[in-house]
Amino acid sequence: MAEHNTMTRKVINSPESCVDDNLRGLVALFPKLRLHPKHRVVTVRTKGDSGRVAVLGGGGSGHEPFAAGLTGAGMLDGAVAGGIFASPPTGHVLYAIAQLFKHHSGGVLVIMGNYTGDRLNFGKAIEKAKITGIKVEGIIVGEDVASSKNKTGGRGMCGEVILYKMTAAMSLRGYDLLTIRDMAIDASKYMATLGVCLSACSLPGQPPLFEIAPDEMELGAGVHGEAGIEKLKIGTAKETVKLILDRIVEHLKLEAGNRVIAAINNLGSTSILEINIISGEIKEYLESKGIHLERIYAGHLKASLEMHGFQICLLHLNSQYGDLWLDFLDDPTDCPGWAGSNLSIRSKDDESHEDDETVLHTDGRKAISGPKLSAKEQDILRMSLKSAAEDLIKNEELLNRLDSGCGDGDCGITLKNFGHAILSYIQTASLEYPSNVLWELSEMAETDMGGTSGGIYSLGLSAASQSLAGASVNSRETWLSAWESAMSAITKYGGAEPGDRTMLDTLHSAAVVFKDNLKSDFKIALEKTAEAAEAGCAATANMIARAGRASYVSRAHVRGEDAGARAAAAWLTAVLAYVALHY
Repeated sequence: MAEHNTMTRKVINSPESCVDDNLRGLVALFPKLRLHPKHRVVTVRTKGDSGRVAVLGGGGSGHEPFAAGLTGAGMLDGAVAGGIFASPPTGHVLYAIAQLFKHHSGGVLVIMGNYTGDRLNFGKAIEKAKITGIKVEGIIVGEDVASSKNKTGGRGMCGEVILYKMTAAMSLRGYDLLTIRDMAIDASKYMATLGVCLSACSLPGQPPLFEIAPDEMELGAGVHGEAGIEKLKIGTAKETVKLILDRIVEHLKLEAGNRVIAAINNLGSTSILEINIISGEIKEYLESKGIHLERIYAGHLKASLEMHGFQICLLHLNSQYGDLWLDFLDDPTDCPGWAGSNLSIRSKDDESHEDDETVLHTDGRKAISGPKLSAKEQDILRMSLKSAAEDLIKNEELLNRLDSGCGDGDCGITLKNFGHAILSYIQTASLEYPSNVLWELSEMAETDMGGTSGGIYSLGLSAASQSLAGASVNSRETWLSAWESAMSAITKYGGAEPGDRTMLDTLHSAAVVFKDNLKSDFKIALEKTAEAAEAGCAATANMIARAGRASYVSRAHVRGEDAGARAAAAWLTAVLAYVALHY
C-alpha cells in the first residue's frame, strides 16, 4: 500500500485551474451546453422563454458527472460548480438562479445536498432571489443511511441525481413549481443510500485523505473523501451487497411485495466488471426478499474523484405515487451523463461562452429603508463595529486553535479577514441607515470570509437587515427583533439550534437576557447581556456537537469552547461594551 503522504498523480494542468479546465472541457464535448465561466455555471442553450419550471443542481466539483454533466433536456437546466468538494459561493448560485429564470418563467427549483456549506450558500441565494421577485423554491436532499442519525439529517448522496431526473420530467410535462417541489420532498422520504470504499481519494496536489489497509473497507464512506463510520474486512461482492442492502431495507422498512428502483453510484475508480457483478448481486438479493426491482441504473452519478468504492441507492415506489415516479424516470433525456447524448451536435454559435451579467443588475434590496440614525448614533455604530473588528483580528490564534480539533483550523483566519474588511468599510461608508449597513456587511461576509462561516454570517446579517428595513423606529425592540431574525435564518439553513455547540449558544443566551432586560437601565442591560454571551460561549465546552463540522468527528477531537461561539462572544461583547460606555 502506498504511504499516506505519497502524492497521487493526476493528469491536470494545475490544482488551481482544474475546476475551470473541467468545465471548459465539458462544453467542448457537448456544444449544446453553455458555460458562464466567471460564475462556473453551465446551462442548456436556450432562446426565448419556455414558460416552464427550470431545475438547478450543483455543489462541489470532484463528483463528476454531478452536476454539470447531468445538464440537458430531461435533466438539469443548469448547474453551478464550487471548488473541489466545496460549496459554490452564494453569488454564483444566485447568478445561476437568475440566468435560468430569465428563460423559464415558471420558476426555478433548486436541489441541494444536505451539507452545511450548500445549505447556507444555496439557501441565501434562494432568499436573495426571492427578494428580487424571482419565483424560486429549494429542497434539501439527505438520504444517506450512515449519517441519518445526525442532528441535521443524512448527507445528500446520489439520490439527488434521481430527483434531478424526476423533477425535470415533471417540468417538461407542465407541472407547476410547488407541485414539483412537493413531489421531490415526498420522494426523498422514500430514498436511502449506503456504500463502501476500498481506497481513499486525494484532492489535486494532495496525498490521500485517509489510510485503509489492503484487506479492509470503509462502510458509510461519503462523497467528499470522508472515511466511513466503520472499518470492516473486505468480503465478496455478495457479502458486501448483503451488508449494505440489509441496512437500507431496514432503514426504509421494506418488505415482500414492495417495488423499488436501484441506482449504483461508482465512487470513482471501480471497474465496470465490478459494477456489473454488484448489479447482479443486487437483483438476486432483492428477489430473495420478495422485493420487486423495477429498474436498476449504474454508473458515475456523484463520484468522489478516484475513490475505489460504490454506493447503492434504493427508491421505494410506494403504492400512491410509485407508478408515476417510474414514468418520470422513464422519460427521455439527452444529458451528457448518459451515453449517446445528442448534445454532441454542434451549431453555429458553439464558440460563444460568456456570462450574462444583466440577470444580476436588478437588486431590489439596496433601497434606503428602515430607521435613520442621528450623527451621534452613527458615530457609536461606527466605533462599535471598529471594536468588534479589532477583537476578531486579535483573537485569530485562539480561534484557529479552538477550530483545529474538529475543523480545518482556519476559523480565526476567516474572521480576521472579515475584521479587516469591516475596518476598511467603516472608513468611508455611510452609516445613516443601519438596515443598509447590515446588508452591506452580509455581502462582505459572503465575499471576504467565504466558506461555511461566511455563509452563516451572511445569512444572519441579511436577515437582520430585512428585519430592520421593516421597522419604523430605532429602539431596543427593533434591534432585538433583528437579532432574533438573524438567529432564525441561521437555524433555518444551517440546521443548528441552541444547545448544539455552535455560535447560536452565545447569541441565544445573550438575546434571552437582553429581552428580559428591555425595560431596565440600558447600561445595566448591556452589561448583563455581555455576561450572558460569555456564559453561553463557556457552556459549549461541555456540549455534544450536534450540528456543523464538529458533529461529524469523534468527541475525542472536540475539546474546549466552540470556535464559532467564542468568535461570536468576542465581537458581541466588544459591541456591547462600547455602546454601554458611549450611548
